[in-house]
This record gives sequence, C-alpha cells and structure tokens, in this order.
Amino acid sequence: MHDKNLCNLTIVDIGIKIAAKELSPVELTEAHLGRIEALNPTLNAFITIAYDRARIEAKAAEADVMAGNIRSPLHGIPIGIKDIIDTENVLTTQGASFFRENVPSVDAESVRRLKEAGAIMIGKCNTGEFAAESGTKNPHFGACHNPWDTSRVPSGSSGGPAAAVAASMVPGAIGSDTGGSVRGPAAICGVVGLKPTYGRVSVRGVFPHAVSLDHVGPLTRTVRDCAVLLQEIAGYDPIDPYSVNIPVPDFCAEIENGVKGARLAICPDLIGVEIDQPVLDAFEVSLQVFRELGATIEIVAVPFADEINEQRRIIADAEFHCVHGQRWASTPEGYSELLQGRIANAGKTTLQQYVAAQARRIALTRMMAILMEPYDAMLLPGYPCLAAQIETMMASVNGKEIAFNGLGRNLLGMQNLVGFPCLSIPVGFDPIHGLPISVQITSLPGDEAGVFRVGRAYERAQPELYACRPSLV
Repeated sequence: MHDKNLCNLTIVDIGIKIAAKELSPVELTEAHLGRIEALNPTLNAFITIAYDRARIEAKAAEADVMAGNIRSPLHGIPIGIKDIIDTENVLTTQGASFFRENVPSVDAESVRRLKEAGAIMIGKCNTGEFAAESGTKNPHFGACHNPWDTSRVPSGSSGGPAAAVAASMVPGAIGSDTGGSVRGPAAICGVVGLKPTYGRVSVRGVFPHAVSLDHVGPLTRTVRDCAVLLQEIAGYDPIDPYSVNIPVPDFCAEIENGVKGARLAICPDLIGVEIDQPVLDAFEVSLQVFRELGATIEIVAVPFADEINEQRRIIADAEFHCVHGQRWASTPEGYSELLQGRIANAGKTTLQQYVAAQARRIALTRMMAILMEPYDAMLLPGYPCLAAQIETMMASVNGKEIAFNGLGRNLLGMQNLVGFPCLSIPVGFDPIHGLPISVQITSLPGDEAGVFRVGRAYERAQPELYACRPSLV
C-alpha cells in the first residue's frame, strides 16, 4: 500500500517538510514506488522503474538531511525522467526497438544536475517511439493511458511524464519538446509544462529528434513547482554545443507579483489549425480571468504567421532524417510503420530547402521578438482538441474526426522555431467529458520568470482547478 496523501503533495510542500525533518526521503520514495506499482499496470506511464537507484539515492538524501545538508528544494524528492534521456546504469530505450537493452554509463546533464540537487531518479517514463509520435501509443512498449480517461491518449511524446505527474506517481518529471512534446501532454493531462528558452537546459545525453528545435523541460502539478524544477536543471553546459550561456535568475523571485497592469497579446494568426469549441470557450474564460486580475488583453496581427510552420517543418524533417535516415535505410523493419513513413517523407527535403529555411528562421525570430517586445506575454490555446481515443487515434474537432497524431504541431511549434519560452497551464475542463483544457503563455527569450508570473497569477485566481485530480488519484 502507498500513502496517497504523501503522493499528492506538491514539490514545494514536500521540500518544506523534508527541510523541517518532518518527512523522510526514504518514506516519500517508498510511497511513490508503491503508487507507481499500483497504477502503472493501468497507465503504463513508466517503461522502467528504477527501484535500486531510487532507494540508494533516497537513503543518501536522508543522511544528508539528517546532517543538516539541504542541497536544494528538490532534495529527497522523486522525479520521473522521459525515456530518451540517459540515466546511468538504468535502461534507456528511446521508446524504440533498437535500444531495448541500452544501459548508459553516465547521466544526461539534466539528470546529473537533478542528482546534484539531491533529487531522486525514480524511473523512466513512457514516450512515443524515438519521441516522434504525439499520442505516446508506443508500438514496442505499449500505449500510455491518460489518467483522466484511460481509454484516451495522454498526448506525446512526453505522454509518460505528463501522465505520471497527473496521476501523482511523481510530483515532477522532465521531458523533451521539439514541436510541443512537453506542452501537448501537459495540456491534455491537465498539468503544468514548460518549454524553456532554446539552450536554457542542456540536451547533452538526450537522444536527438531535430537538434535545432529540441528542448528539455519540466512537468509538474503547479506553476511554482515548475519554476523550482527548472531552477535545478537550467544553466550553461560548455560541453553541449547547443547550450546558451545566459544568466539563470531566481525563477521564483517575482512569481507572486501578479499581472495587474500587464499587457498580454493574443494572436489569432498564429493558431494555424481549427480549434474545438470547448477549447475556445475555455480560452475566452481564461482571458476574462486575466482581465479581472488587472491585465490588458490586446489582439495583435502577425503578418508573417503563415511562414512559421512552413519553415519549421522543413527544418524538423531535415534534421529528423539526419538522425534516422541511415538506420532506416539499413534496418527499416526496426521502425514502426508510422515512423517508416515519416522518415521516408522527411528524406524528400533538399539541402537548398533546409539552408533557406534556416536563413528565414533568423528573420522570423527577429520579427517575432519585435512584435512581442511591448507585451509581457502572449496567450494561445494549449491544444486544438481534447484527448483522442487510444484505439482510433482520431480527434474530434467540432464534430469532425481528424487524425490526432501531429495535430498540435502548428499550434505549438512556433515557440520551437524561435526558441522562446512557453508555459502550458490548465484553465478548465470540457463540460461533457470532464477532460482538461489548457492555455499556452509565451514570452521573450530568457524570460521564463515572466511566464511563471503570469501562470501563477491564473493559478492563484482559480485554485479549485489545480485541486482537481483524476478519479483514480
């Protein structure tokens, strides 16, 4: 049996209790291991449960705490890791047939930083095959299930981390986001997820998808928890060629300052896909909440919006094929049908297209920065629709059945192209199915503190939303 009360605590609350020696990291870890054992047969949120490593790290954390050596607010807290992120001596499958027995000898830099902070690596969370599928219906390790409705997907490719956090299997997790793969699952599973500024978090030790679009980011149940988790994994990594040397502020320093007087932009031109009506309704309600909190909402035209996803797709395809083309050519049967088709299609991208897209990307990034400069943040719907059924992988959008896989990329991919930070927060539930609906908050590069401040203002105004948990919790 596991202690549900312990598993439902936030990272911030756990940290306070551990620091006060009111809660043992060993007790906390065993509670979460018990919860994972109880729920994973239903949810399949974890591919590997790291019993040995978690227990060793929990005992070490407890010894540190008892000696008065608190390394960080994460000290002694279990964290889930997406299974494309290397973990020393723990199976790391990339969600793929080729890596069924892959046991890395060193941690990815983000995991190493978590360990330095005293966090406990409790297991490897389910992912789409090579993090390249947006339902987490993994053909090799089984589908992950949405805790709000286990017949539905948790989105992807960080569906395992999002489902694990939503179901209180872990208080926090880290995933990756190349075209919305942290934010999509956060939206669909009703948790908080951040895609940081490009290069803010090292991607060393993370299996590449599209290297100039890849980001590592946290998933948690509250905005403050998300800031606390980012605090420990952010920072320059001189060995990672994609890491950016920008200052790491205290992400919580101004998180309670609210949005009174803030200017928030909404950009309908950037939506780029039909949005299901319940999602639009919840988005409108969220805008009204921000107005009542003292923010001004302004509609902003984006005349270059149509170019963004065109260039992003070219770059994503070329870089994805660079990673997989040779392996696919020699061993196509190791990939699912879905991935085989995607790799084949990606291989049609020419060098000239890629070079031109990267050049245009520079201009588009500057134009977006100029457009957003007067605003504290930009708001967009979190996902175009509700979670699809696992069996059919079809989404319902205003009565039309549309393939779920890839559906969110046009809405979520802009921030990957320009590298701006973007936070997904829950803002409501659809009235028929009771499934979560979210909003994205985007700000300028380096301003994660800004998106946390805006997100936290909403969270404080709507506390009942964040108290709602799936029925199995």
